[in-house]
Amino acid sequence: MESKVKNLKGLEKELIISFDSKDIEPTINSKLKELCKTADLKGFRKGKVPLNVIKGKFYEQCFNDSLNEHIEQNYIKVIIDEKLNPVAQPKISIEETKDKNVYKFKAIIEVMPEIKLKNLDKIKLEKPKLKIKKIDLEKAVEKIAEQYKDWNIVERKSKDGDRVKADFKGTINGEEFENNKADDFLIEIGSKKLIPGFEDGLKGVKAGDKKKLDIKFPDDYQDKKLASQPVIFDIKVKEVLEPKVSEINEDFIKKLGIEDGSIDSLYTKIKEGMTKDAKTLIESHLKKNVISELGKSQKLEIPKTLVHEEIQRIDKENNPNGDVKISHDDMEKLYLKEASERVKAGLLLREIINNEKFKISQENINNWIDTISRGQGNRGEIENYYLNNEEAKKNMESVILENLAIKWVVSKAEVTEKDYSFDDLVELR
Repeated sequence: MESKVKNLKGLEKELIISFDSKDIEPTINSKLKELCKTADLKGFRKGKVPLNVIKGKFYEQCFNDSLNEHIEQNYIKVIIDEKLNPVAQPKISIEETKDKNVYKFKAIIEVMPEIKLKNLDKIKLEKPKLKIKKIDLEKAVEKIAEQYKDWNIVERKSKDGDRVKADFKGTINGEEFENNKADDFLIEIGSKKLIPGFEDGLKGVKAGDKKKLDIKFPDDYQDKKLASQPVIFDIKVKEVLEPKVSEINEDFIKKLGIEDGSIDSLYTKIKEGMTKDAKTLIESHLKKNVISELGKSQKLEIPKTLVHEEIQRIDKENNPNGDVKISHDDMEKLYLKEASERVKAGLLLREIINNEKFKISQENINNWIDTISRGQGNRGEIENYYLNNEEAKKNMESVILENLAIKWVVSKAEVTEKDYSFDDLVELR
């Protein structure tokens, strides 16, 4: 067997591999003899078919199978001998030769880049730090009171901030569509939860009014079949309700589960919640920051194959049902930058994980499950899912290892802290 490796553009390599045609003869004969034992041909007892009959009927099949096996074996041998690390399966083609006793094939591959991490101590990171002031706690209590407000029926016309209870039916070009109607539906004017024009169209109505809204579904509406479509809603108003924000007193605080009903105890509870949530928000922001700055600090050729795969993955994330039809070229233009950054970050983090030989501890697993189950009240179910589902377990371990690599980069980088209120931390997402 002879081989030659040629560097092509970027990370691509061309492997020219040749071997003697006699090398595959033993494999062909072995396959033919095996067929003698198993072939079931008319006129012969099973397992008693003569070799010359088998050869006449199955030689070409055995030849092709044997040739493919030897191509694969020789390709793998060259990959190992040359210490190459292919990104994906090779593109193989058979080459013509002047010598009929020699088989030659070409394999085009893309290899993983050589990664040499450097200048990590020159990476500059800003780490947010939660600073809670009394005004932040007061605002949080006001938001809670807003969430627990009462709604009282009024006889006047509706205005911003009111709720309207109504029955409605929507039609497009006179035809009904899926989920086009509802009874006793509550619309909060000004909440911007419904399509543009619906809430504003219900300003100035009162109980008993009938209203026809001629509006349009937005271009980016989640149901692509309805996006950009003109729609008419026939609405019957049943009630107008105005909000009454709960008074922040001892009774209200007790309703929130604070036994002593004191504002200080409520502040303490809110502060505890903010501190826990802030930890997740800070880690998420820091991770995003580390990935961005790590990518900027390292020069690295990125395998095109991995970028193309990532582009497909991003499109699947953004368009899970395939509702939006987009050409391959447009997809490349739209997602190329994001996909390239993701692949580069992934390669760098994997290199750190391999170099540092991180091990996942039970504490790592417990902390991770604690984080994702916080506030859901079903930690046991979540733990059972991730520990007893092989794919989910691998995903969990992958994320934990990535987080360990992120912490390692932070430990090497130049980190400065900056105070943030809880609301400002939320805005960082």
